[in-house]
Amino acid sequence: MDSASAKVLGSIALVFGFIFVAASVVRLTRPEGDVLLVLLTIALGALWLGAGVWLWRSGASRRPPNEVAVWTPCT
Repeated sequence: MDSASAKVLGSIALVFGFIFVAASVVRLTRPEGDVLLVLLTIALGALWLGAGVWLWRSGASRRPPNEVAVWTPCT
């Protein structure tokens, strides 16, 4: 996977992770909150966050080759 794809997928995973964790916090504030559901949602959010960080770090550690791409117009 190239660097740009890893960063895009990492960003998507980070967004999903934040959504799941935020939904868990909102569920904790409600009086009829289900504790097991909150714990599972927090665990899933943590997995998404971990995958996002891992993808971002793997995308940032890859260096592009030292070749220079030269654009030539089609004639």
